[in-house]
Amino acid sequence: MNTVKVAKLKRILRAKKRVAIALSGGLDSCVLLEFCARELGPENCLALCAQTPYSIKEEILSARKLCGKLGVECITEKFSLPEVLKDNPPNRCYLCKAMIFKRLKDRAAERGFAVLCDGSNVSDLSDYRPGRKAAEELGIKSPLEEAGLEKSDIRALASELKNCAKFASKRANSCMLTRFPFGDRISPDKLRRAERAEAFLKELGLRGPRVRVHGNLARIELADEDFELFVEKRLFKIAAKGLGDLGYSFCALDLGGYRKGSFNNV
Repeated sequence: MNTVKVAKLKRILRAKKRVAIALSGGLDSCVLLEFCARELGPENCLALCAQTPYSIKEEILSARKLCGKLGVECITEKFSLPEVLKDNPPNRCYLCKAMIFKRLKDRAAERGFAVLCDGSNVSDLSDYRPGRKAAEELGIKSPLEEAGLEKSDIRALASELKNCAKFASKRANSCMLTRFPFGDRISPDKLRRAERAEAFLKELGLRGPRVRVHGNLARIELADEDFELFVEKRLFKIAAKGLGDLGYSFCALDLGGYRKGSFNNV
């Protein structure tokens, strides 16, 4: 663990005194929350979870559970699928973050928290993150980035924390809108079906499967280490049947494996 960066993170947070955190349930925001609760006290922290039709339910539940363990108040803000996102536009991340951060910031202010933070870090700067523009426009703070922490630093920090240690090897995730091509008409039913498809594959022992949806075809992306498991256990027919039972007419394994944002260049 980089002690210089962690010391800087402590100074940044202590200067803020009280912080609200946009808690997604992912590694970064969970680590930030526990670190804030440890350094500032749970009474000086507020967690705000955005629950949308394209959120991953498992991560929302994980976020709430963490808040309970830390003694941090958690407010869940529910959002419907806005009209501007129903055609899955290329700037969906910006539109979504602008909508979510605006409401969470307002809710934090109502509770007396002037600062809203997210879990963005230095590693995000090299990735395609259009939602960062919305965060910057709304004045959302990113203490992990400000302190210079990269993803590897955050994983190391997680291993030192009581409740986030189990998240140290947690795979990065993204909202369910990324499972569909830009311009594809989105509905809550399509989102739930894709989420159930990935949950089914995880039950087979696959650790980070993605199901990219092309109409009635489900294209499975697997991390390199999961290919061997998929072949050794001969999961082909089991996966095809399970996804077929969910309503997909065709099931395909992408030989290119998992690729972050694989629809971005389509």
